[in-house]
Amino acid sequence: MKRRDFIAGALAAAGALAHHSAATPEKDLLLAAAKGSDPAAAAGSAVAALGGIGRFVRPGMRVMLLPNPQGRLKGASTRPELVGAVARLCLEAGAAKVEICSIHERFRWSGTGIVEAAERAGAALWTPGPGDWREFAVPGARRQKKLRVIAPALEADLVINMPVAKQHESTRFTGALKNLMGVNEGNAGWHQGPAYLVDSIVDLASVVRPRLAVVDATEMLAENGPFGPGRTVKPGLVVAGTDPVAIDAFTCGLLGLKPGEVSTIVRAAERGLGALNLVSAGEEGGVSGYRGA
Repeated sequence: MKRRDFIAGALAAAGALAHHSAATPEKDLLLAAAKGSDPAAAAGSAVAALGGIGRFVRPGMRVMLLPNPQGRLKGASTRPELVGAVARLCLEAGAAKVEICSIHERFRWSGTGIVEAAERAGAALWTPGPGDWREFAVPGARRQKKLRVIAPALEADLVINMPVAKQHESTRFTGALKNLMGVNEGNAGWHQGPAYLVDSIVDLASVVRPRLAVVDATEMLAENGPFGPGRTVKPGLVVAGTDPVAIDAFTCGLLGLKPGEVSTIVRAAERGLGALNLVSAGEEGGVSGYRGA
């Protein structure tokens, strides 16, 4: 299959639940997908379609970025240039501090290029110490009645979720919802079977709810995820949005999956965490917008 034919088919699959409608005001968009050879430029275009970074960042804010550092293999980690671009956008909007945060120590980021790109942009790496965890109860939890997460996930003025979308051996797909495990302590105990893992992810997503996600769908592992190596596909997209369920419902289609085939998406939608069905708001300048059906 030619690359252009694959991308056309993947985009059609991603929008399988969408119906065309008249242009929608940007404030109503749940997500915007920008295509281009430059991930940094695509990130700027996608965020601009949502109303611009100023919709989310105010002067003086402390901003937390949550990328996915899973090694240097293709399609496994969030692209460093994408992380750098979002850090620059936040700082240009007046953020007082932008930090790359997760449960991981510095060695876990080695080889991904993410820390170096963030630091060039003016951001810094944050790593957790003994006093940097917060424990709390989860209302309505299915599995995790209590969670312990890194402090910035609750205390930063703005959290921006920055996963790379890809295949995952345990959940079939990982994107905005599953990437939240990057703030949680005790993830190893969640691998007690697919149903337990999915319910735990949704428990976490019910309380840690970033206001913005910027998702790397430029090159995606299509097999042997989350670490690879494996076959990759190259949709060449950056997806920005405010609804993690809608984002994952869209991006899983780039791997030929339907949202109903991905349990994290289905369970999160059932618990009212986002929109499963999307309506196209049209395309302009290489950026496609979607809102809830």
